[in-house]
Amino acid sequence: MKKIILVILFFVSVDAFSQAGSYAGSFARLGFGARGMGMGNAMVSNVFGDVNGYYNPALACFQEKGNVNLGYTFLSMDRKLNFVGFSKKFKLPQQEKGGAGISFSLINSGVSNIDGRDNDGTQIGTFSTNENQFYLGTSFLLSEQFAAGVGFKLYYSKLFENVTTTSVAFDIGAVYKHSDKLAFGIAVKDISAKYKWDTSDLYGSNGNTTEDKFPMLLNAGASYLLPKTLGSVSLEFESYINPKIKDKTTGETKERKNISYLKIGGEINLNGNIKLRAGLDRIDFANSTEDIGGNLKPGFGVGFIKPMGKSILLGLDYSFQFEPYSKDPIQNIGVNFKFN
Repeated sequence: MKKIILVILFFVSVDAFSQAGSYAGSFARLGFGARGMGMGNAMVSNVFGDVNGYYNPALACFQEKGNVNLGYTFLSMDRKLNFVGFSKKFKLPQQEKGGAGISFSLINSGVSNIDGRDNDGTQIGTFSTNENQFYLGTSFLLSEQFAAGVGFKLYYSKLFENVTTTSVAFDIGAVYKHSDKLAFGIAVKDISAKYKWDTSDLYGSNGNTTEDKFPMLLNAGASYLLPKTLGSVSLEFESYINPKIKDKTTGETKERKNISYLKIGGEINLNGNIKLRAGLDRIDFANSTEDIGGNLKPGFGVGFIKPMGKSILLGLDYSFQFEPYSKDPIQNIGVNFKFN
């Protein structure tokens, strides 16, 4: 009976967040916060506004004011997705130029209210799953225009009683600010990330060990600051470098085709307090003409910021993103605190 429940929980936890690739860790590939999700997650190079190391660990070098970000996401099918983040640039001792950046974040996700029943259809309880990503990133300005960074991740996932797993992974990235209006960025993310499940505590001698590898992501893009500080626009390329699959029946290792997307995002400053955002995430030209928008995630958002004293700014953000193969959107509400 427990085996049946465990299989159901596994597919619920993976497929409920799966948008592309159908691999472990899909919750961590949805984006971070209302600003990023509202701009199509085209953020690997966008230094013209508040940043987060989630998209590129090198970005923190360009976050002049400290930024604390709290976010809550409304999702269908009893899913949850919450964010906590911090980024800031620091001057290094005895150096007038240059500096370093630090960012950390937490992503918490899960599925609740899973109806558990035995083989006879009798309800035996309500179950839930959860996944978490803890992130710490550091970066350095190697010149006034070029920054490089590395981010360290700890994944923790709980699937069922006594069935948990952890994984350590890391990101590397760089940003080149060609001018005051143009920046380029590149990042490789989720290097060595994988879940390793051991069910021997649950099933004893009938338990086994299963390994689920994450796809590694390659992101590269450019961002442009519009004239008169009107806003910014970004264009980004993302590639899923998918892991190989081992056929449990034949033991053969099979390769799976990598997936590539384009992302477009923009932000317009209506005035000093209100910003409008829009973006297209996962534009897939490799799909057939009939399904070119199969994975497409159009979105838009709005941001409001207001001074709270001389050194603190309070911001409120909202994003609305269409979710493929679902009638319900992804909606995120975020609160930002900025300080000197």
